[in-house]
Amino acid sequence: MLETGIENWPEADWTRVQPFPFTEARAAFAGLTADEGRLELAYYRRPRDGALVAVADFGPRAQGAPGLVHGGMILTVLDEALGAACWVAGHPSLTVRLTTDFRRSVPLGARALVETRVEPARHRLASASGTLRGPDGTVYAAAEGRFMRLDDAAYARLFGRPAPGNC
Repeated sequence: MLETGIENWPEADWTRVQPFPFTEARAAFAGLTADEGRLELAYYRRPRDGALVAVADFGPRAQGAPGLVHGGMILTVLDEALGAACWVAGHPSLTVRLTTDFRRSVPLGARALVETRVEPARHRLASASGTLRGPDGTVYAAAEGRFMRLDDAAYARLFGRPAPGNC
């Protein structure tokens, strides 16, 4: 069970972060305003353990089955959050594999918390895992991902600018 309830997300000591240098490219999936009615996703650094966490608000346009969030939206949140955790850990990368276990349906209009963990990178692969939880601690979904780290040339090719010093 989570230590704090939904009314405390984000907690006062969490620091808002922007993990990606390409916010405009991902606007179709996440980070949309509540007016869009789909998905609002905000990233934070949690100081007690250094983890990257994300608060997801699923709006009415996130609907799949009546009254429930579409599975693709859940996948988007987990993919983004695990990838973001890798970027924040100094591993700019792209998803090569994402394995997700759906455990409970997410009610439409829900606010959920993604908690992430990044494993030490091996060669060009970074690994991350995470859970999507409700305010009562219910685990809606869990995911594990592998992410291919971008070298300087790949970064420059994709983003049209030199890679930051940590690639």
